[in-house]
Amino acid sequence: MNKSKAIQQFLFLFLFVLLLPGCTEESQKILPSGKQIKVGVIGPMSGPDQNMGKEGLEGIQTALHIGKFLHNGDAIELLIEDDQNIPELTVKAFEKLVVVDQVRAVIFLSSSESVLAVNDIADTYQVPVLVLLATHADISKETKFVSQLCLDNTFQGKVAALYVRDELLIDQVAVFKNPTNDHSNSLANEFIRKFRAIEGEVVDVVLVPSELIDYAKVLAKLRGRGGQFLYLPVRASDVLLITEELHNMGWNPGLMGGDSLLNNVIDSQEYLDGFLQMDHYSSNLEATSLGKQATQTFRSLFDTRHSTYPASGFEGMAILRQAMDRCQKPADSVCINSKIRSTRNFEGIMGKITVQEDGKVVRPLIINRVDGKKLEYVVKVY
Repeated sequence: MNKSKAIQQFLFLFLFVLLLPGCTEESQKILPSGKQIKVGVIGPMSGPDQNMGKEGLEGIQTALHIGKFLHNGDAIELLIEDDQNIPELTVKAFEKLVVVDQVRAVIFLSSSESVLAVNDIADTYQVPVLVLLATHADISKETKFVSQLCLDNTFQGKVAALYVRDELLIDQVAVFKNPTNDHSNSLANEFIRKFRAIEGEVVDVVLVPSELIDYAKVLAKLRGRGGQFLYLPVRASDVLLITEELHNMGWNPGLMGGDSLLNNVIDSQEYLDGFLQMDHYSSNLEATSLGKQATQTFRSLFDTRHSTYPASGFEGMAILRQAMDRCQKPADSVCINSKIRSTRNFEGIMGKITVQEDGKVVRPLIINRVDGKKLEYVVKVY
């Protein structure tokens, strides 16, 4: 082959490769179709739990900033409803979104009591519901259209008990719980059940009512009974009172709380250093490539803190968008629901996420230790 002919063939192949789909910057751009697909977001945007809603929404908006359009060029339009974490308002917001606004999917940033109020009626409307923060074990139970992206209280309570007993080698614990709060009650009950099953002793179960109690007296009693560890899946306000009293007493038992504690006390927390907490994220654990992109984009858009709420919002929107992209008709709610529940090994912010056919999630759970305003990684549990 002469030199001139060889050069011609090389140029031909070079141009051919450039023209292949995905090989040029221009070919990777998505042309807008001009159509919009409505997606509802329900959460507490006001009231005492507004951090959940507002920060979770920022995560959702971050995901949409990274990917403005679906593969077919359709855009996602968010319709936002404030339920103040009140179940009656949650149901009204849900019915408005699906009946009046005709959204094709709903993302929930509310807590368990509110989500459970919709659990029983979701199948009636056949609109997929993606739950990002609520952890009650009955969420997604006996429904085909509600999926839960966080590990439930049964799993979290079991892991907490195993870690305290088998890794920390603690024999005796005291458990605090609020019997009128589903989240607190279910976490505490599963911890107690599992801890006793592995030959640990629960020296006392302290019921935390809605009104203030004399923590100095309660803690002095527990100290006298030889308690080595306190499991505290209770309100953040109660945790702050308990840790302050422990500091005043000069007593330093091991402490562990429920998920998202630091999110609710980060601006007022004292005496929490060393406190153990369950979460799906950590301050110092290396993120995935998607997690790094999410963090960088979030910080460019918002001045608020980078907590687990926006991280959950980002993952939820990213998984929903992927499900819509996998449907021949991205606005087909039944297809979207099916694709959500067939999500396999999705690259989340700090690990792979799989959504099972029953709507339950498989993902790593991280045990962190509070260090100032950060969650320092201790161990990852699969």
